[in-house]
Amino acid sequence: MGYGKNLKNLLDEKGMTVKELARKTGVAPTTLYSIIQRDAAIRFDTALRISNILDIPINSICKDNPYEDMETLPKLPSDKERLMINMEKKAYFSDRTLKIIKKFDYTELPTVDQLIADFYVLDDATRRDLFEYMAVLKKNHSDAERAKVLRGIKP
Repeated sequence: MGYGKNLKNLLDEKGMTVKELARKTGVAPTTLYSIIQRDAAIRFDTALRISNILDIPINSICKDNPYEDMETLPKLPSDKERLMINMEKKAYFSDRTLKIIKKFDYTELPTVDQLIADFYVLDDATRRDLFEYMAVLKKNHSDAERAKVLRGIKP
């Protein structure tokens, strides 16, 4: 039996649905369903989130543990800490991102929204690739006036 099947059995034992686990871990339900259906290996960072929520040893659902000492595994934030993180996200969005968004013409907002949504669904490796590609584009195709305006927006 693979790690996906182990995860399904653990969810059944804990009386938890995939959607509940997704909500509590922040892992997309489609990712969890895919792991279970394909009986696939689970990335360490995903397995860490799952093991913290299900209160299980990480090696029961993941073979690739970069830590030798299990005591060094980081814990997920508590509900109170998550609330603080969400408040900080909201403040960051209000303080910087909103100022940037306001620089777009109203007719561009659906495109910006689609760009953010498309970025959100990408896996981490593709996001890193996209950032590398964007750095090249920014280096070779930046609008000097827009870059100047952006420098004036402080986080």
